[in-house]
Amino acid sequence: MRTSIKITLRHFALLFLLINHDVYAAALPSFQTVQMRYHSSFATLLDRNGETLQTLQLDHSVQRLPWVKLQDLSPAMQDALLVSEDQRFFQHQGVDWRAMAGAAWENLIHNTHRGASTLTMQLAGLLDPALTRGVGGRTYMQKWQQIGAARKLEAHWSKEQILEVYLNLVDYRSNLFGINAATQALFNKTPATINAAEASILSALLRGPNAKPAIVAERACGVAALLQQPRPTCAVITALTLHQLH
Repeated sequence: MRTSIKITLRHFALLFLLINHDVYAAALPSFQTVQMRYHSSFATLLDRNGETLQTLQLDHSVQRLPWVKLQDLSPAMQDALLVSEDQRFFQHQGVDWRAMAGAAWENLIHNTHRGASTLTMQLAGLLDPALTRGVGGRTYMQKWQQIGAARKLEAHWSKEQILEVYLNLVDYRSNLFGINAATQALFNKTPATINAAEASILSALLRGPNAKPAIVAERACGVAALLQQPRPTCAVITALTLHQLH
């Protein structure tokens, strides 16, 4: 046990040194660049009056709809996302050291695999393929570089920009990428109109996009329990999850 604790503390010490010596050297794109590179997998043909005549799917490997601005997102989604993935998002600078230390201690004592990646760290992984999580998880060097990238993002992007890009790029289920595609496919709604129950389900999907419906329902109930009142009941969430994800 002592050896394990010593190794863990040494990793944190090395992590601190690497971060403060700018271990992540790759150039991250700007917020505007990410927006410009983003493309829907569908093309819409309009008539002279701007009415839709036909919609064609150009890329059948993914479903990605037009970009959604943060101000056009239901507040319920942002609330559910933050309580589920990053409760101190607006307080940290890319890394939640308190959560990371707690996760390391829990993994050491209880032999669990709890993570502590902030939304900014997750976004760094989405923006840079070199930071993508492998089957066996990220290496220590990848984790350190992910933390360095998150700190760089926080230095150049606003919190609102980080949330907006994350929600537009993240994988929700199967081939559904981005909040627009997820809300349309799963609930036949726009991102502006989803409610707290639906937002809890979408946030739960981020922990395992292709998890079985019963597992998603259990996780979504846990998300909803952290929301402020009035919040949806677990019975409502479970019924909705099993119906939509069958």
